[in-house]
Amino acid sequence: MKCNILICLLLLMMQGAGAQPSRHVILISIDGMRPEFYLSDSFPTPHLKQLMKQGAYAKQMRSVFPSYTYPSHAAMLTGALPARSGIHYNVKRGLKQWNWMLSDIKVPTIWQAAKIRNIRTAAIQWPISVGDDITYNVPEIWDTLRAHDRITVARRYATTGLVEELELHATGRLDAVNMSEHTSQLDVNAGKMAAYVFRKYTPGLLAVHFTGADYQQHENGRDDEKVKQALKTIDSTIGHILKTVEDCQLSSSTTILVVGDHGFSDTRVAIRPNSLLKNAGLAEKVKFQSANGASFLYGSDTFAIRKARELFDTLYGRKCFTILEKDRLTTMGADPDAVFALSAHPRCALLNGDEEPVWFPTRGATHGYDPQRPEMMTGFIAAGAGIRKGKVIEDLCVTDIAPLLAAILKLSFTAPDGKLIPGLLE
Repeated sequence: MKCNILICLLLLMMQGAGAQPSRHVILISIDGMRPEFYLSDSFPTPHLKQLMKQGAYAKQMRSVFPSYTYPSHAAMLTGALPARSGIHYNVKRGLKQWNWMLSDIKVPTIWQAAKIRNIRTAAIQWPISVGDDITYNVPEIWDTLRAHDRITVARRYATTGLVEELELHATGRLDAVNMSEHTSQLDVNAGKMAAYVFRKYTPGLLAVHFTGADYQQHENGRDDEKVKQALKTIDSTIGHILKTVEDCQLSSSTTILVVGDHGFSDTRVAIRPNSLLKNAGLAEKVKFQSANGASFLYGSDTFAIRKARELFDTLYGRKCFTILEKDRLTTMGADPDAVFALSAHPRCALLNGDEEPVWFPTRGATHGYDPQRPEMMTGFIAAGAGIRKGKVIEDLCVTDIAPLLAAILKLSFTAPDGKLIPGLLE
């Protein structure tokens, strides 16, 4: 009860802060956030629901194509679709190497614009954040052979001395167990780190990325009880960050943005398109890069491309996917080098690899699908300084986050594929 009263007091202070200029933005990314997480009473998210009531929210926010974590987060901080940002997938095409580095992004970022203005920035477990443009940084990066461990490699790339400082004052010793994607403690510790950095350094922009809801949806499906437990942990951690803002007496000058990157679709069958190319004798000439909800064909051999097109045009009576031609991919802002794409239908997943079996039953949930599909919609909430209370947004895109950040922080920044939502700011 006492905690709820404190939350209400903080949010009332934020509500009264509308006329105040924002000096601090806290950007919270909930990986795999769906609009129903805050629109439905079925999910244990009291802090999200209070922020929604005291600020503005969207009924839905569109991802990019493919609706993947790294392309989406690149879009948020650049205002650019994958065709411009250069972040087409989580990993580099044809490789197992992830797009960890800020230098992987091919267009200007909000981080760079803030640095030019001498605005202090901070990032905790944020995708594509390894580099020198962020003042206080514990990036998201890991050893691909030990993907669950989110601290061992990150420690090496973090701002010098920052992880040790956080261990001393905020989290205790961090290791592969309490910073594992398999446990909710990863999000708890990320929240503790974010709260400490805000309290100690009061950055103009602080970004923190929570992954537990994404992990549990992948493993167990969209609406499993473990998803709700992960959300409960994340929501509580957000409450800790909000309380820190209040304790610092910075509620009236702080803007809170809560964003998602993609939705989820439950899956029942998986297909390996490259296995079909291999069986048809085409694998040496053309190859698919799969992203679970979609698969993109690459190659330059016209004969092989035509044969691949004919093969997939008749395959399974197109019950599992729709073919998207190059002009459609161009409109969607996908990788311009792709020849065509398979857009998976709900409950079907498209995977990399060329081994047998070609298709097999699967479980859990995934993403990467056409961002226009209802189940791929993600969410958006804004509250605090400069935000118009009661604004309901019917629809926006992840590319619209960058112009919003630029406007709040008063940055000189051009978002090539994003726009500032009218009426959102006071």
